[in-house]
Amino acid sequence: MNRFRPIRAAFILVPLVIFLLPVAAYPQRILRVGVDSSLPPFSFIDAESNSIRGFDIDLAKLLVANLEARLRLFPAKSSELEERLYDGKVDLIISEKIPSARLQSLELPLQVERKLFVNNSCVTVTCVRDLPGISAIVLKGSDLRTLVPSWEKVKFIEAETQEKALQLLNAGEAQAYISPNGRAAIYTIQKNNLRNIKEVGMPVESVPLTVSVRADNTQLLTELSVAFGKIVENGSFDTIHKKWFGHEIEFADLEKYIKFGSGAAGLLALMLLGFIIWNRTLKREVRRVTHDLKLSEQKHRDLIEFSPEMIHLIAPDGRIMHANKIVLQRLGYSLEEVCSKGIGDLVAPEKKAEIENFIESIFTTAAGTREFSLCSKSGRMIDVEMSATVVRGPDTVLACCFSRDITERKRLEEELIQSERLAIMGEMAAGIAHEINNPLGIILANTEELLQQKFDDGDTKDSLEAIERNALRAGKFIDDLLTFTRPTPPAKVRIDLTGLVEESLSLCKQQLKQKQVRIEKSFPAGPLFFEGDDSQIQQVMINLILNAVQAMPQKGTITIRAGHERNNGTQLIHLEIADSGTGIPEKDLAKIFDPFYTARKNKGFGLGLSISKRIIDKHNGTIRVESEAGRGTVIFIDLPFCPPPDAPPAAQKERSIG
Repeated sequence: MNRFRPIRAAFILVPLVIFLLPVAAYPQRILRVGVDSSLPPFSFIDAESNSIRGFDIDLAKLLVANLEARLRLFPAKSSELEERLYDGKVDLIISEKIPSARLQSLELPLQVERKLFVNNSCVTVTCVRDLPGISAIVLKGSDLRTLVPSWEKVKFIEAETQEKALQLLNAGEAQAYISPNGRAAIYTIQKNNLRNIKEVGMPVESVPLTVSVRADNTQLLTELSVAFGKIVENGSFDTIHKKWFGHEIEFADLEKYIKFGSGAAGLLALMLLGFIIWNRTLKREVRRVTHDLKLSEQKHRDLIEFSPEMIHLIAPDGRIMHANKIVLQRLGYSLEEVCSKGIGDLVAPEKKAEIENFIESIFTTAAGTREFSLCSKSGRMIDVEMSATVVRGPDTVLACCFSRDITERKRLEEELIQSERLAIMGEMAAGIAHEINNPLGIILANTEELLQQKFDDGDTKDSLEAIERNALRAGKFIDDLLTFTRPTPPAKVRIDLTGLVEESLSLCKQQLKQKQVRIEKSFPAGPLFFEGDDSQIQQVMINLILNAVQAMPQKGTITIRAGHERNNGTQLIHLEIADSGTGIPEKDLAKIFDPFYTARKNKGFGLGLSISKRIIDKHNGTIRVESEAGRGTVIFIDLPFCPPPDAPPAAQKERSIG
């Protein structure tokens, strides 16, 4: 009996050696990963197992495993993740993109959409522009309220978690909720059976999901980039993506893999010992070769990724194989979206054949240059000068296209041409004014003198009045022409926009009364200050009001709204003037600011909007038009906001209403 004890002891110790040797041979580092544990299905606490699960967790496991490290999770609120990383409490975080100079990030091909949800009883909100005047929920510490125009008019309610926010919305405690993660919000709504909530409008904003490290930890970010490339290449990323956002993944039954006979333990131990020795030697060589390859690859990748010009790699059939970061920034697409398109899909339909023929010619001539207009995801056209050359690899041939943005250059060229035209028009206008104003003055003086007499013949009086009207009309044309070609620089003072609009409406009251036009106004309680020339801006207001009156039949409506708005962090004064008139055909919208363009034949000279645009431009503002034939027109004006004075000025410039 005692002679079998050494055999039994060996039988027990050999399996222990199998599992303990790898641990002793490869001491692993620990990577601390910060996640938000309240955003299912990205990351959340499983109530049954009381553990953290989700897409972010599976992704962290894959990345850390590829770095041959051990994972330690640190759950926190989204607003606390950046500080935990910066304070050194975690090594990396997985979250939506955080715009911070303290971080550097690896962007993942997965977008997080900010979405708007409302209570079912709310029927007036379809986008964030409708939020002023109502109550809305945001997460505590979130900066999403800045995405709302005139956000200071919204009553914001802060909630600790997204689940709490949705419960408040479902109970009717608020009318709307701006979710930082729309997919997580929908998951929570379905899981908790919140039936009194609906999603409205388009996504408020879309940001990529990122893996972020401290700005000074470039080595870790490089390792994470390589690890991410491996899990994408081997299909692991696609597997967890389908698991949490697509169909459920069916996992193999692992029980059949653990039924081993105890008699094979000794043989496996010997094989494992030999494998460990061989594996350690092989890993050293692999690390060395991988390091050299990474350095070489990174040099070539940096040349493309950090180029200031847009770079596309195009296959002979026109498919886009790769695009650098500046392409994604300028055009607004993700890398996945760009690589699913052909180069012909990035230009206007009528130019598709031209750019495809150009790429085809590059593979024949080896190089070429031509100008095109690329279309961004938002529809904005970007003028580029595209230079292309052929790049040959071991088994591929691609066209490398360098696209330089020349939009600003072409705009300056157009302005130069316009300035030359205006100079010619100015000289012509001065000559016309000199030669015509004196005869017009004589005609008007004599006509007015004759009109003071009494006429037995009504036709004679009508004829004289017609002469007077047309002489005045000709004089007005000369004045407008001189104003357009030689505008005076604005004399800027502090102006309250709402007061200026009220005065302009008073000056136009006769025209409004004649057509029985109803005015609807929506102004903030306080003043809207900006710096400008009050007479020039009032000329713009009167032009726009009279244009709206003339575009409407009897008993139309003009709606005027004013308020604050933010654009890229800049506070602006926003003004909208909408009419219920006949609208402008789409084909004419691009020409409405051109001088002498008018849709009302024999009722104007087409200088009003041209003059208005030049005045707004000189005040560093913008003016644009939205219109549809038969459905009215809306004019949008943005002017730089001027903070109200700390104390009333010593003297205010007075304007008479007249």
